[in-house]
Amino acid sequence: MSYDTKTGSFERMKSLNQSTVLNMIRLREPISRAEIAKLTKLTPPTVSSLVSELIEKNLITEEQSISSKAGGRKPILLRINYTAHYIIGVYAAAEVIRVILTTMDGKIVFDFSEDITELPSKNEFVIMVIECIQHVLNNTPIKKELILGIGFAMHGLVDPDKGLAIFSPHLHLENIPIKDSLEKEFDIPVIVENDVRALAKAESWFGQGQGVSDFISLSVGRGIGSGIYINNEIYKSSFNTAGEIGHTILDVNGPKCQCGNNGCLEAYASESAILNRVRAEVKNHSDSILHEWLKDGKDELDLKMVFKAAREDDFFAKLVLEEAGQSLGLAAANMINILKPAKLIVEGSIFEAGDFVLAPLKKSIEKYTFKSSNEDISVVCSNLGKTGMVLGAVTLVLQKMFKTDEI
Repeated sequence: MSYDTKTGSFERMKSLNQSTVLNMIRLREPISRAEIAKLTKLTPPTVSSLVSELIEKNLITEEQSISSKAGGRKPILLRINYTAHYIIGVYAAAEVIRVILTTMDGKIVFDFSEDITELPSKNEFVIMVIECIQHVLNNTPIKKELILGIGFAMHGLVDPDKGLAIFSPHLHLENIPIKDSLEKEFDIPVIVENDVRALAKAESWFGQGQGVSDFISLSVGRGIGSGIYINNEIYKSSFNTAGEIGHTILDVNGPKCQCGNNGCLEAYASESAILNRVRAEVKNHSDSILHEWLKDGKDELDLKMVFKAAREDDFFAKLVLEEAGQSLGLAAANMINILKPAKLIVEGSIFEAGDFVLAPLKKSIEKYTFKSSNEDISVVCSNLGKTGMVLGAVTLVLQKMFKTDEI
């Protein structure tokens, strides 16, 4: 089962009605033909015909209901056959390329990662990605023709329509033809999206965003980005660049950001900013555990060390993390005031080591958001973690298959 790479519609999805039925089964399974007809407003004969086609394609299975209504015949219930086809998801960050193979419900059946140890050229990067995908194909028994597509989550500015990575700041690369290169190599359709927008899609399907029509996904790593979900749709803007919260300005006289401006959120609260601040100021905190660990010119510092010091009640470490949380909360509060989402979902390793960052973030949001008494905006940690990025890549393909408005 494949879809036309020019139109984006599945060749074997002959109608929107068939997609509607398939998606209804996914959302309500197990479900009978009669229930599908009632919910979709399609006629029973139409539903029966569409279901027969889907069964022929091995996309759905039948099972006998364990109960019946009013003592009548037990209805036949339908489920998706999630192992009928597979999806490849790729996540490319500055430090790693991760490739997974999943079933149609996002279950990972193979997972492979390769570290990026030196900044590659554009051609070297594409070759690395191809080799990673080929490794997955070579080490799984899944036939290539059963793979629906390749979803690609890329950090930085992305043009999903052209499948182009416009600018990857941490790799220092521009205009990488991801879609064209991979489709030429593998003859499998490819969908490309920004990594944090892909994460938001994964949250909507598999994570904390399930059943939530309006939410913001805030991701903090070497950079900071956000995915904005409004009315059950990801917001991209006319330029496919929405969500760059990391480059909102907190102080025009603040520290220099890698983008060239001063005072960006990334320069205050990204993983790199936290480590840079510790290195720059630790000499002024001789009573800090970090000062002892980094004395004699040692530069071996990572976030785990900062969190370890904070857990040991190190004042300097706690101060740096608290102020990073305050900065994140201030930026998030501004977004909340404008968009009024029902939920803020935060993701990143800085949220996984206690409340050193999360607590001041929540406090800043509470302080700086303007809301009425009936507004309840929850702040939660992602339960997908970094897997959310690559699972978001998979979701790009799943949406093409199941969402009728995107077929």
